[in-house]
Amino acid sequence: MPDARRNQMRATFCLTDALRRVYIALRYMASPVPDRELKKGSAELMILSLIEGRPRHGYEIGQLIELRSRGAVRFNVASLYPLLYRLEKRNWIRGRWIEKPGQRRRRYYRLTASGKKVLLKQRSGWREFVEAINLITGIQHS
Repeated sequence: MPDARRNQMRATFCLTDALRRVYIALRYMASPVPDRELKKGSAELMILSLIEGRPRHGYEIGQLIELRSRGAVRFNVASLYPLLYRLEKRNWIRGRWIEKPGQRRRRYYRLTASGKKVLLKQRSGWREFVEAINLITGIQHS
């Protein structure tokens, strides 16, 4: 398996594992942090990560977030698309309308060079944050 693919799979696993631990921790906390607040802090990272490998359309991005988080994280259209537009305005992603026979027109988003730099920084920051939470709470990898 090529190193790039292995690193991508490792990053996807780390993100999925981190989301699972946050979900489990929040589920059993006495006063959980609202789901909305968690999404705000990690939404950009999730979206940039999902379009790193290939362009995806908005609905697919939302479905992948829900699928890979096993339903713990969901985005509705009213919050996902404005976020995609903001990321595009920041030049972190670029959207392109594509029409396929028998399908409606969809806007596919891809990561830009500056988006790749932001993704690296956000992954590093998220990794440090999760490690710090683990140190504080005593959560260990299984």
